[in-house]
Amino acid sequence: MARQTVGEIDVLVRTLRDDEHVNGVVEAQPGLAALDTLVARHRLAGLELTVTRAGDRRALPRTVDQAAYRILQEALTNAARHGTGSAELALRLEPDRLELTIRNAVPPGPTAAEGGGHGLIGMRERAQLLGGALTTGMQSGTFTVHAVLPTGARTHVA
Repeated sequence: MARQTVGEIDVLVRTLRDDEHVNGVVEAQPGLAALDTLVARHRLAGLELTVTRAGDRRALPRTVDQAAYRILQEALTNAARHGTGSAELALRLEPDRLELTIRNAVPPGPTAAEGGGHGLIGMRERAQLLGGALTTGMQSGTFTVHAVLPTGARTHVA
């Protein structure tokens, strides 16, 4: 319950800081239902993007749904900005967690990962606020973002 409350406070604070509402109307924060639109926007901008999904689709807690979307949004933006033009996105929904993996090739040279950019820090904080984890790393010219977000569902052992 505390994690959910912290997540809702995070949404509220971001909304209050956002000066872009029209006539006092605040738009709901997007969740994974808007993923196809996010993917389409990145493809239109020139990012060659492959998406794979595994697991049964189901409703997620709002805080997990919104955090997952924001993590994907930031990771894809980083892939487009710092990568070589292509990325792979994988979503895997397990009974008790959602796993997100984004991989993209990067050109040789210094990377944002070495400097721990604000976007990476923000993604990690979102995952940790929900009791999850986010790891990043570079291996053989490929940058990977991997997030594990608990969904609150538990399997029961008889």
